[in-house]
Amino acid sequence: MTSTKSKIDSVLEKVGSFKKYQWIQFGLVNAATFIVPLHFLAIVFHSITPRHRCKLPEWENDTFSPFSEVHNQSIYQWIPVDKDGILDSCKIYTNNNETVECEEHVFDKSVYWGVTLNQQFEMVCGNRWAGTTVKVVYTCGLIAGAFVVGVIGDRIGRRLTIVGCLIVGGAAGIVAAFSVNYYMFAAFRFLVAMSMVGIVLIKNIVILEITGPSRRVHAGTAKSFSWPLGAMFLALLSYYVQDWKWSQLIISITPLLAGFLSIFFLKETPHYLVTKGKHKEAENMFLHMASVNGKTLPENFMDELKEGEEAAVTEKLKSILKAPVLLKRTAISFYLWFVFGLSFYGLSFNVAHFTGSIYINHVIISGVASLPTIPLFFLSHRLGRKLISILSLSVGGAMLIVAAFLNAYVDLSRYSYVTIIVSMIGKIGVATVFTMSYLWCSEFYPSTLRSTLVGLSSLFARIGSVLAPIIVDLNVHVRTIFGPSLGSLIFGITMFIAAILAYFLPETNLKKIPETIADANVFVTENRSRKLSVDENDSEETSKPL
Repeated sequence: MTSTKSKIDSVLEKVGSFKKYQWIQFGLVNAATFIVPLHFLAIVFHSITPRHRCKLPEWENDTFSPFSEVHNQSIYQWIPVDKDGILDSCKIYTNNNETVECEEHVFDKSVYWGVTLNQQFEMVCGNRWAGTTVKVVYTCGLIAGAFVVGVIGDRIGRRLTIVGCLIVGGAAGIVAAFSVNYYMFAAFRFLVAMSMVGIVLIKNIVILEITGPSRRVHAGTAKSFSWPLGAMFLALLSYYVQDWKWSQLIISITPLLAGFLSIFFLKETPHYLVTKGKHKEAENMFLHMASVNGKTLPENFMDELKEGEEAAVTEKLKSILKAPVLLKRTAISFYLWFVFGLSFYGLSFNVAHFTGSIYINHVIISGVASLPTIPLFFLSHRLGRKLISILSLSVGGAMLIVAAFLNAYVDLSRYSYVTIIVSMIGKIGVATVFTMSYLWCSEFYPSTLRSTLVGLSSLFARIGSVLAPIIVDLNVHVRTIFGPSLGSLIFGITMFIAAILAYFLPETNLKKIPETIADANVFVTENRSRKLSVDENDSEETSKPL
């Protein structure tokens, strides 16, 4: 018997797989997605640390650059200098001619004229750990959001969940702009993170559930433009609005506007309405979709959907422990997703350590570097997911490792573009597989546990994103010959290991996806006749998944 889900997809094809109605909804959810990188990556510019030194005790109007000969003499009287005559950034002389770390600093305004978060809350020198903490708290919010918002989306619907995430995220962001200390800022950024990751998760579901199967690959690829466009817009905004408070306010107003529009124009998905038994609403929704798309539906089209509501076979998560092939692939998948989160966000945060303009570097690494993933995603339908993933991870990882050693042993001060180019290649590598991973993993996970296993995989990506800012700032606490490139070295090594492990995952292109754990355990194996016998108690119509 054809499943209810397949019948819903059949109706979607009849009302138009991806026509006017879907484009309107697609535009709304992608407007929300455009906002997400503004908040994900804002900390890159909020936490810019210009050159600084201790504030002189006898000068209330002290500035970083001397404004008179007397002021210049006083600077060199109070501030220690190294053997090259460079002023110390963190220490000052006392009246007893001893050096101590100071509590107040003055900052160079010649390059960054605004007030950054690090400046306002003095997150420099001995207090630099606070900046890393702010980033880690945000990424912890991503983990919390991945847990909470997914459950809410299944209970109250996709539409209300996206609207709620936009409004809560915008409101929390506005309050964060008026923070009186970095503790308050970190707390409200935690709420922003929960909301933003919720938008990403529900957005993917909405696009999947309103698009016919024949056009889902195209819709999934088109949505990939939102992130790089948002990232590039953030760089432009941060260049002209360098005060972190005003920048935070602007990026927080945008989700409120998107939420207001979504209240009136965003619709619930037919998949959600049918599975919740809201047949009259689902019928009206299908008829509305058909009307907008210029299509017609037969009078009894809902009868088959109601008939297809038979109880589906469910399986327990612990049952994969009896499926060694699937268990191995799941473990490898978890590691790959961990690397995606670690390297993707780590390379985005690492922009601050590159020489040259942080704004241009950000456009290249977080914006332009994501665009080549789109043709590579299409190419995977010809060459396969596995080959594209292995090549992307191995080439990207190798380039990051090479970049780290070049920075350690070669003077690239006059050739900073070399570091940027190789980092861009590394970002393309991990972004390509990250983009494709939702599809690839969904194709070898069994239908009975697909959403659960993809959700757990995403959790490992969030764990990686928590560690990303710590790895980026590791060179501050651990002195090595690699300096600021230590993070790139770690990202490169983890990506190279991921490329090797990806070899042991199955090629899923143009293959029928597995429905049960037993199917998944023999999916694309040498001995396809070998079937796993799963205990009937673990696979029955009334059993509850963990």
